[in-house]
Amino acid sequence: MSTLADTPQLRRVLAASTIALFAINVDFFSVQAALPQMAKDLGSSVTTLHWVMSGFMLVMASFLIVGGRLADLQGRRRWMLIGATIFGVASLLGGAASSASMIIGFRMLQGLGSAILFPVCLAVVTNAFPPEKTQRAVGLVFGIAAIGNAVGPFVGGVLTSAASWRWVLWLNVPIAIAIGVLALTSVTESRDTTAPRTIDWRGVVVVVASVGVFTLGVDGAADWGWGSPLTLGLMAAGVAGLALFVWLEGRTQFPLVDMTLFRIREFSVMIGAGMVGNAAQVVAIFLSMIYLQNVEGLSPVVAGTAFLAFSLGAAVGQQFSGRVERFPSWAVMDVALLIGGIGAIGMGLGVDTQAAFLLMSIPAGAGLGLTWSYASVVTQAVVPPDKAGGASGVVLTVLIGFAGVAIAVASSALSTGTGTPRSVIGTTLIAFGVLAVVVVPLVTVFGRKKPAVG
Repeated sequence: MSTLADTPQLRRVLAASTIALFAINVDFFSVQAALPQMAKDLGSSVTTLHWVMSGFMLVMASFLIVGGRLADLQGRRRWMLIGATIFGVASLLGGAASSASMIIGFRMLQGLGSAILFPVCLAVVTNAFPPEKTQRAVGLVFGIAAIGNAVGPFVGGVLTSAASWRWVLWLNVPIAIAIGVLALTSVTESRDTTAPRTIDWRGVVVVVASVGVFTLGVDGAADWGWGSPLTLGLMAAGVAGLALFVWLEGRTQFPLVDMTLFRIREFSVMIGAGMVGNAAQVVAIFLSMIYLQNVEGLSPVVAGTAFLAFSLGAAVGQQFSGRVERFPSWAVMDVALLIGGIGAIGMGLGVDTQAAFLLMSIPAGAGLGLTWSYASVVTQAVVPPDKAGGASGVVLTVLIGFAGVAIAVASSALSTGTGTPRSVIGTTLIAFGVLAVVVVPLVTVFGRKKPAVG
């Protein structure tokens, strides 16, 4: 078997993309561990500062499609540099914030940088490697970047305890510089040569507003209630906006999203399956940190260390995403969902015993982690290289957007559910695990169908 990256340039391309995704993953999970100290220093509350996380996700979800397509049209290396610059500058300013509103604002700006970097990095790798190596290359990027999930809570806990929460953000500055240097020296400029460089600004406005409004409604549901007019109104407006976006894109000569991508069987099936698997994964992460710190009484550092059981499982699982191309995609996804779903159910059943909870978190992390990375790996492998950035933006928007809905559901269950926090956490984990298992036969049926013609 030939070496994956057989030239220094390809190795540096892999390094640039891997470092970027690794930094985003570490940042997201380490900031979560730093929130209590951040709230204390800024004279705020953890409840108020949930927008440090929610605002980041809101902006990131809203701009993923736009970031990926802008890079396709105007140059992927250019937008990789733009994304790294925004991410680094926002981290620098966020670390120096003196108020809750400032840190929330700069975190939202970080979300914009991440929304550009994530799809662009995948597109850069897709275009740099020959088709027969694309799946392995993208899988390697995800596999290494997944280690950021594992060490994120630990890094956040250690930096916050040893120095300050500000260093959690400042850590991103030298990393952003490294990404920029690697992009300038190693990444060859590429873009979609089948379309003019004009941007479908109408589509940009509609999709950003629609995803943003829907995500805002979901995020606020825990506070306003799922049945409140505000929650339902925002979610309905978001859905209507997305329906309008689909309608408009089908009637635009050079659309922001090429709707013919959904005619590719593997593309559509993997998005649906990955959406469910990633939702279960983020809920397991969210509830695990609450369980370990609030229920079991562990410190942030100890909780982050214990959480390595789940996260290392996810990192191992994601290592396989680019190494199973010889198997049918539906079969790989079925195995991932089954292992991850059973693991999540086991975590839910094991909440009364910390050791059992952590033991079952290993297969949960491995299976659910694989669903997330494999969905992105396969969809990048089956779309035309010219459409790689836009396609990645679509996949990530769906996966991350639905994950936001799942977190809101889990948060609402904790706020309104009957019983002790321990029992509610267990029930919620079981429910999401069952959902992952139930999807398995659907993936088998629809994944084995012949591709649509035309």
